[in-house]
Amino acid sequence: MSTSLDSLLNDFLIGTHKLEQSVIDEDSEPEEWIELLNIRQEVIDSISELFAVGISLTEIQKKTYIHPAYEVDQRIVPIMDRKKKDLETDMMNLNRSKAVNQQYGEFGNSYSPYGAFFDKKK
Repeated sequence: MSTSLDSLLNDFLIGTHKLEQSVIDEDSEPEEWIELLNIRQEVIDSISELFAVGISLTEIQKKTYIHPAYEVDQRIVPIMDRKKKDLETDMMNLNRSKAVNQQYGEFGNSYSPYGAFFDKKK
């Protein structure tokens, strides 16, 4: 990773676009997102170090790198939130199903010729 501000900002923008592609891909896993977010955070930390020593952004750098990255973030954050809520719902349903199986054992999933199952728990 280079230390020039333009190079770091370019890395940041490229990382943001890679994250967008991963989030949009229906087959992607959240672990991929985390890896890309960690890489992007490392670039942000390097940029912050340059800011700490007095380097600042020019208007051209803001327009070229920061604004496009911000626009991508505005598109992908709602998608990430939606996928997170879907995953939470799936996990809740799985836990609920697991609890029913533990409570009723094999009777919870078996076919009953009587149209109902008999509750054997005490």
